[in-house]
Amino acid sequence: MPVERDKTPSPRKSRATSNNDTSSPSKAWSQADKSLLFEHVRVHGETTWDKAVPGKTAQQSREQWKRILLPMIRKQCNFLG
Repeated sequence: MPVERDKTPSPRKSRATSNNDTSSPSKAWSQADKSLLFEHVRVHGETTWDKAVPGKTAQQSREQWKRILLPMIRKQCNFLG
């Protein structure tokens, strides 16, 4: 005779995430991070993204610049190009 098992669902294990991981995609960009990125682009141009903001990856820095900051600057300056 089969043994009946408890029908209550077992709690699922969620992936452990560290709140201290600054390169996490879920970590929002602070104003200080955005200022560092802006200064980096002003001084070095759109290069060496990996050195732009400590704790952020090159891809995160490049995407933040191209998708968020640059369009914002263009809009503020009424620049169409």
